[in-house]
Amino acid sequence: MALICIILALLIDRSQTSVDHLREFHWFDTYSQSMMRRLPGIDKQGAAAIIILLLPILVTVILLQYALADQFYDLFSFGFALAALIYSLDGRLDREIKQYLHARETGLDILAQQYASTLIGKPAAETPPQQTTEVMHGLLQQSNRRLFAVLFWFTLLGPAGALLYRLTCHTLQNSPSQTLSLAAHRFEAILSWAPVILMAGSFALAGDYESVTRAWRDKPRQNDLASCNYHTLIETGLGGIRDCPPGNETACIRSLRALILRSLIIWLALIAILTLIGWMA
Repeated sequence: MALICIILALLIDRSQTSVDHLREFHWFDTYSQSMMRRLPGIDKQGAAAIIILLLPILVTVILLQYALADQFYDLFSFGFALAALIYSLDGRLDREIKQYLHARETGLDILAQQYASTLIGKPAAETPPQQTTEVMHGLLQQSNRRLFAVLFWFTLLGPAGALLYRLTCHTLQNSPSQTLSLAAHRFEAILSWAPVILMAGSFALAGDYESVTRAWRDKPRQNDLASCNYHTLIETGLGGIRDCPPGNETACIRSLRALILRSLIIWLALIAILTLIGWMA
Protein backbone atom coordinates (compact mmCIF):
# COMPACT_ATOMS: atom_id res chain seq x y z
CA MET A 1 0.00 0.00 0.00
CA ALA A 2 2.91 2.35 0.72
CA LEU A 3 4.20 1.92 -2.85
CA ILE A 4 0.79 2.73 -4.38
CA CYS A 5 0.50 5.74 -2.09
CA ILE A 6 3.94 7.03 -3.11
CA ILE A 7 3.30 6.58 -6.85
CA LEU A 8 -0.08 8.32 -6.64
CA ALA A 9 1.36 11.15 -4.57
CA LEU A 10 4.20 11.70 -7.05
CA LEU A 11 1.83 11.68 -10.02
CA ILE A 12 -0.56 14.14 -8.38
CA ASP A 13 2.27 16.32 -7.12
CA ARG A 14 3.89 16.61 -10.55
CA SER A 15 0.76 16.94 -12.67
CA GLN A 16 -1.56 19.06 -10.53
CA THR A 17 -0.25 22.56 -9.83
CA SER A 18 -3.52 23.25 -8.01
CA VAL A 19 -2.20 21.42 -4.94
CA ASP A 20 0.57 23.98 -4.45
CA HIS A 21 -1.68 26.53 -2.78
CA LEU A 22 -2.85 23.86 -0.32
CA ARG A 23 0.65 23.57 1.11
CA GLU A 24 0.41 26.57 3.39
CA PHE A 25 1.95 26.43 6.85
CA HIS A 26 0.26 29.41 8.49
CA TRP A 27 -1.39 27.02 10.93
CA PHE A 28 2.00 25.66 11.96
CA ASP A 29 3.48 29.16 12.33
CA THR A 30 0.52 30.11 14.55
CA TYR A 31 0.96 26.89 16.52
CA SER A 32 4.71 27.53 16.97
CA GLN A 33 4.12 31.06 18.21
CA SER A 34 1.45 29.79 20.62
CA MET A 35 3.82 27.13 21.97
CA MET A 36 6.55 29.74 22.44
CA ARG A 37 4.12 31.86 24.50
CA ARG A 38 2.70 29.00 26.53
CA LEU A 39 6.05 27.29 27.10
CA PRO A 40 8.60 30.12 27.30
CA GLY A 41 11.20 27.64 28.49
CA ILE A 42 11.17 25.91 25.11
CA ASP A 43 13.52 28.59 23.82
CA LYS A 44 16.11 27.45 26.35
CA GLN A 45 16.01 23.73 25.58
CA GLY A 46 18.64 23.82 22.85
CA ALA A 47 18.55 20.85 20.48
CA ALA A 48 15.49 19.38 22.23
CA ALA A 49 13.36 22.42 21.37
CA ILE A 50 12.32 21.08 17.96
CA ILE A 51 11.25 17.75 19.49
CA ILE A 52 9.13 19.52 22.11
CA LEU A 53 7.55 21.63 19.39
CA LEU A 54 6.70 18.77 17.01
CA LEU A 55 5.79 16.04 19.49
CA PRO A 56 2.10 17.01 20.02
CA ILE A 57 1.52 17.15 16.24
CA LEU A 58 3.21 13.81 15.62
CA VAL A 59 1.29 12.09 18.44
CA THR A 60 -1.96 13.43 17.00
CA VAL A 61 -1.09 12.17 13.51
CA ILE A 62 -0.13 8.72 14.83
CA LEU A 63 -3.34 8.42 16.87
CA LEU A 64 -5.42 9.51 13.89
CA GLN A 65 -3.70 7.02 11.62
CA TYR A 66 -4.28 4.27 14.19
CA ALA A 67 -7.95 5.23 14.55
CA LEU A 68 -8.47 5.08 10.79
CA ALA A 69 -6.76 1.69 10.42
CA ASP A 70 -9.00 -1.22 9.40
CA GLN A 71 -11.87 1.14 8.68
CA PHE A 72 -13.72 0.47 5.41
CA TYR A 73 -10.99 -1.78 3.99
CA ASP A 74 -8.26 0.69 5.04
CA LEU A 75 -9.47 3.25 2.50
CA PHE A 76 -9.68 6.02 5.11
CA SER A 77 -6.19 5.21 6.37
CA PHE A 78 -4.88 5.15 2.80
CA GLY A 79 -6.53 8.48 1.98
CA PHE A 80 -5.06 10.08 5.07
CA ALA A 81 -1.57 8.78 4.27
CA LEU A 82 -1.87 9.98 0.67
CA ALA A 83 -2.98 13.46 1.76
CA ALA A 84 -0.15 13.71 4.30
CA LEU A 85 2.45 12.67 1.73
CA ILE A 86 1.19 15.09 -0.93
CA TYR A 87 1.23 17.85 1.67
CA SER A 88 4.82 17.01 2.66
CA LEU A 89 6.21 16.78 -0.89
CA ASP A 90 7.01 19.83 -3.00
CA GLY A 91 6.61 19.31 -6.74
CA ARG A 92 7.54 22.89 -7.55
CA LEU A 93 11.22 21.92 -7.77
CA ASP A 94 10.93 20.30 -11.20
CA ARG A 95 8.82 23.18 -12.50
CA GLU A 96 11.29 25.71 -11.11
CA ILE A 97 14.25 24.08 -12.85
CA LYS A 98 12.31 23.93 -16.15
CA GLN A 99 11.46 27.63 -15.85
CA TYR A 100 15.08 28.46 -15.12
CA LEU A 101 16.36 26.46 -18.11
CA HIS A 102 13.80 28.06 -20.42
CA ALA A 103 14.83 31.54 -19.27
CA ARG A 104 18.54 30.77 -19.72
CA GLU A 105 18.12 29.25 -23.16
CA THR A 106 15.94 32.11 -24.42
CA GLY A 107 18.33 34.81 -23.17
CA LEU A 108 16.11 36.14 -20.36
CA ASP A 109 19.01 36.61 -17.96
CA ILE A 110 17.19 38.74 -15.38
CA LEU A 111 14.30 36.28 -15.19
CA ALA A 112 16.76 33.38 -15.02
CA GLN A 113 18.49 35.01 -12.05
CA GLN A 114 15.13 35.38 -10.30
CA TYR A 115 14.33 31.70 -10.84
CA ALA A 116 17.81 30.74 -9.66
CA SER A 117 17.38 32.83 -6.50
CA THR A 118 14.06 31.10 -5.78
CA LEU A 119 15.64 27.71 -6.30
CA ILE A 120 18.66 28.21 -4.05
CA GLY A 121 16.87 30.33 -1.45
CA LYS A 122 19.16 33.35 -1.68
CA PRO A 123 20.26 35.94 -4.28
CA ALA A 124 21.93 34.09 -7.14
CA ALA A 125 25.12 35.17 -8.90
CA GLU A 126 24.77 37.21 -12.08
CA THR A 127 27.59 35.55 -14.01
CA PRO A 128 26.33 32.42 -15.86
CA PRO A 129 29.12 30.00 -14.80
CA GLN A 130 28.78 30.84 -11.09
CA GLN A 131 24.99 30.87 -11.37
CA THR A 132 25.04 27.42 -12.98
CA THR A 133 27.15 26.05 -10.13
CA GLU A 134 24.80 27.50 -7.54
CA VAL A 135 21.73 26.11 -9.33
CA MET A 136 23.23 22.62 -9.58
CA HIS A 137 24.14 22.65 -5.89
CA GLY A 138 20.68 23.95 -5.02
CA LEU A 139 18.99 21.33 -7.18
CA LEU A 140 20.80 18.54 -5.36
CA GLN A 141 20.10 19.92 -1.90
CA GLN A 142 16.46 20.73 -2.61
CA SER A 143 15.82 17.34 -4.24
CA ASN A 144 16.76 15.78 -0.92
CA ARG A 145 14.70 18.18 1.19
CA ARG A 146 11.62 18.31 -1.03
CA LEU A 147 11.54 14.73 -2.31
CA PHE A 148 13.93 11.96 -1.29
CA ALA A 149 14.09 12.55 2.47
CA VAL A 150 10.30 12.94 2.61
CA LEU A 151 9.86 9.61 0.79
CA PHE A 152 12.41 7.91 3.05
CA TRP A 153 10.69 8.93 6.27
CA PHE A 154 7.23 8.21 4.85
CA THR A 155 8.39 4.71 3.93
CA LEU A 156 9.86 4.21 7.40
CA LEU A 157 7.26 5.88 9.66
CA GLY A 158 4.25 6.61 7.47
CA PRO A 159 2.47 10.00 7.49
CA ALA A 160 4.08 10.99 10.80
CA GLY A 161 7.55 10.49 9.29
CA ALA A 162 6.80 12.62 6.22
CA LEU A 163 5.36 15.44 8.33
CA LEU A 164 8.21 15.17 10.83
CA TYR A 165 10.75 15.94 8.13
CA ARG A 166 8.65 18.56 6.32
CA LEU A 167 7.88 20.54 9.46
CA THR A 168 11.50 20.33 10.60
CA CYS A 169 12.62 21.89 7.30
CA HIS A 170 9.92 24.56 7.55
CA THR A 171 11.08 25.46 11.06
CA LEU A 172 14.69 25.58 9.89
CA GLN A 173 13.85 28.00 7.07
CA ASN A 174 11.14 30.16 8.67
CA SER A 175 11.29 30.16 12.46
CA PRO A 176 11.93 33.60 14.01
CA SER A 177 13.47 31.88 17.04
CA GLN A 178 17.22 31.39 16.71
CA THR A 179 17.10 28.51 19.20
CA LEU A 180 14.39 26.69 17.26
CA SER A 181 16.09 27.35 13.94
CA LEU A 182 19.41 25.98 15.22
CA ALA A 183 17.70 22.96 16.77
CA ALA A 184 15.88 22.29 13.50
CA HIS A 185 19.17 22.63 11.61
CA ARG A 186 20.78 19.94 13.76
CA PHE A 187 17.74 17.67 13.66
CA GLU A 188 17.35 18.02 9.89
CA ALA A 189 20.98 16.95 9.49
CA ILE A 190 20.26 13.81 11.51
CA LEU A 191 17.10 13.05 9.56
CA SER A 192 18.88 13.66 6.23
CA TRP A 193 21.89 11.45 6.87
CA ALA A 194 20.38 8.13 5.76
CA PRO A 195 18.51 9.59 2.72
CA VAL A 196 21.71 11.32 1.58
CA ILE A 197 23.67 8.05 1.79
CA LEU A 198 20.98 6.28 -0.22
CA MET A 199 20.93 9.10 -2.76
CA ALA A 200 24.69 8.77 -3.22
CA GLY A 201 24.23 5.05 -3.83
CA SER A 202 21.47 5.67 -6.37
CA PHE A 203 23.65 8.26 -8.13
CA ALA A 204 26.31 5.57 -8.54
CA LEU A 205 23.77 3.15 -10.04
CA ALA A 206 22.03 5.75 -12.23
CA GLY A 207 25.12 7.69 -13.33
CA ASP A 208 28.87 7.36 -13.67
CA TYR A 209 29.65 4.68 -11.09
CA GLU A 210 33.42 5.15 -11.04
CA SER A 211 33.20 8.94 -10.74
CA VAL A 212 30.67 8.72 -7.91
CA THR A 213 32.71 6.20 -5.94
CA ARG A 214 35.84 8.30 -6.47
CA ALA A 215 33.98 11.43 -5.35
CA TRP A 216 32.73 9.57 -2.27
CA ARG A 217 36.23 8.40 -1.42
CA ASP A 218 37.87 11.79 -2.00
CA LYS A 219 35.21 14.07 -0.49
CA PRO A 220 36.57 16.36 2.25
CA ARG A 221 35.97 15.27 5.83
CA GLN A 222 33.63 17.46 7.85
CA ASN A 223 33.14 17.65 11.59
CA ASP A 224 29.60 18.98 11.22
CA LEU A 225 26.95 16.45 10.10
CA ALA A 226 25.02 19.04 8.05
CA SER A 227 28.20 19.96 6.15
CA CYS A 228 29.01 16.27 5.69
CA ASN A 229 25.56 15.65 4.20
CA TYR A 230 25.91 18.67 1.92
CA HIS A 231 29.33 17.69 0.57
CA THR A 232 28.23 14.08 0.09
CA LEU A 233 25.26 15.23 -2.01
CA ILE A 234 27.26 17.72 -4.04
CA GLU A 235 30.32 15.58 -4.71
CA THR A 236 28.46 12.38 -5.58
CA GLY A 237 25.70 14.17 -7.49
CA LEU A 238 28.08 16.10 -9.70
CA GLY A 239 30.26 13.02 -10.04
CA GLY A 240 27.34 11.01 -11.40
CA ILE A 241 26.70 13.32 -14.38
CA ARG A 242 27.56 11.66 -17.66
CA ASP A 243 26.76 14.27 -20.33
CA CYS A 244 28.23 17.61 -19.37
CA PRO A 245 30.09 19.12 -22.34
CA PRO A 246 32.48 21.95 -21.41
CA GLY A 247 30.88 25.35 -21.95
CA ASN A 248 27.33 23.98 -22.27
CA GLU A 249 26.02 24.88 -18.83
CA THR A 250 22.33 24.20 -19.42
CA ALA A 251 23.20 20.74 -20.74
CA CYS A 252 24.93 20.00 -17.43
CA ILE A 253 21.84 21.07 -15.50
CA ARG A 254 19.63 18.92 -17.70
CA SER A 255 21.95 15.97 -17.15
CA LEU A 256 21.79 16.48 -13.39
CA ARG A 257 17.99 16.67 -13.51
CA ALA A 258 17.92 13.43 -15.50
CA LEU A 259 20.25 11.78 -12.97
CA ILE A 260 17.88 12.75 -10.14
CA LEU A 261 14.88 11.35 -12.03
CA ARG A 262 16.70 8.06 -12.70
CA SER A 263 17.63 7.88 -9.03
CA LEU A 264 13.98 8.33 -8.11
CA ILE A 265 13.08 5.39 -10.35
CA ILE A 266 15.70 3.29 -8.54
CA TRP A 267 14.15 4.25 -5.20
CA LEU A 268 10.68 3.25 -6.43
CA ALA A 269 12.04 -0.07 -7.72
CA LEU A 270 13.68 -0.75 -4.36
CA ILE A 271 10.45 0.04 -2.50
CA ALA A 272 8.59 -2.27 -4.89
CA ILE A 273 11.05 -5.11 -4.21
CA LEU A 274 10.75 -4.62 -0.44
CA THR A 275 6.97 -4.69 -0.80
CA LEU A 276 7.02 -7.89 -2.88
CA ILE A 277 9.22 -9.77 -0.41
CA GLY A 278 6.99 -8.71 2.45
CA TRP A 279 9.31 -6.26 4.24
CA MET A 280 6.85 -3.42 3.68
CA ALA A 281 3.08 -3.14 3.84
